[in-house]
Amino acid sequence: MTGWICEEGAVRNAKASETGLIALLIGYTVAEVERDLIIETLRAYDGNRTRAAKTLAVSVRTLRNKINEYEAKGFDIPSSVHNQVC
Repeated sequence: MTGWICEEGAVRNAKASETGLIALLIGYTVAEVERDLIIETLRAYDGNRTRAAKTLAVSVRTLRNKINEYEAKGFDIPSSVHNQVC
């Protein structure tokens, strides 16, 4: 990793290893880290899947598939007002 998300998706230029962020991930599986990153990115963008997918550099379809997988496992996924069914 060479940066992290801050306000409005701006990326700071610092190596994650220099900030100690990588050390915090020891003991977690790649799947757990991926899930948490996706959920927190969605939360940062108020559930906006398009913005989250762009920030994560994945397609909206890939993000949707991951969201469906996490919801099936019982995880609470942030969603925007536009994604909610009334």
